[in-house]
Amino acid sequence: MYILIMLVAAAVLVDFILRKVLDIPRSKFWGKYEYESLALGRWDKYVTIAFVLFLVLDMIFMFVEPYIVSCLFLVAAILLKGIDEWKYKQETKEYITSFVQMGFFLTAFVLLTSGIV
Repeated sequence: MYILIMLVAAAVLVDFILRKVLDIPRSKFWGKYEYESLALGRWDKYVTIAFVLFLVLDMIFMFVEPYIVSCLFLVAAILLKGIDEWKYKQETKEYITSFVQMGFFLTAFVLLTSGIV
């Protein structure tokens, strides 16, 4: 458990440092991301609907642990956001922070599923 707490603290610290170094303004904490691409916006809706349906089915039938579904959802959502920022908003360089966050969540997912944590 301490490894996950340290991983979250490292993710926040790296995000803060990257934003300072690359001069990227802080985004809203719970703000909704507006996609530039309509296709990626639709994919975000599909991923969210699939996540909710799979989580409900998982709670009923217990296929896998709920944290695995949640981690995969976060990775997919951040990946879509990062692709949109990389493709349509390269001048802001915010896609770098999105891909770094995705890397931290992917690392947490690997640690959780491998049984290290």
